Amino acid sequence: MRHQGRSYALQALYQAEMLESKAMKHVDRFLDQLDTNREVKLFARELVEGTLRNRKHIDRYLRRNLEHWKLSRLSSTVRNILRLAVFELYHHPELSHSVIINEAVELCKDFVDNSSHALTNSVLQRVYDQITEERKMKVHTKPEVASKD
Repeated sequence: MRHQGRSYALQALYQAEMLESKAMKHVDRFLDQLDTNREVKLFARELVEGTLRNRKHIDRYLRRNLEHWKLSRLSSTVRNILRLAVFELYHHPELSHSVIINEAVELCKDFVDNSSHALTNSVLQRVYDQITEERKMKVHTKPEVASKD
């Protein structure tokens, strides 16, 4: 179910980018036309909406972790596969990062070519490492709560 939802989310993000639109009405129209169950559509919608809403934040992670590449030079499909995965890595820490990264690699194999999956894997692993490090820093820098005496 999740793989199918990610696949539909990718297609919706691609359409949104081609239409130069962040409007969810286009996404909803696309998802309504799909012959799939409600759970898959809801999952795909959550991914698209979250990715579009957090795109600037997501793109900062990608720019910092793309070695020898510019985000704008990547194909729209690869760029959106990476964005979807970064959204999940950041906003769904309860999910296995390995599964999220592997799913992104599979989407590359399904929608692009086999050469893009190595880039996708390495970039997403670096993003995951950065997110993990940032979370550790936040835990260690939380202010102490004053005791009630």
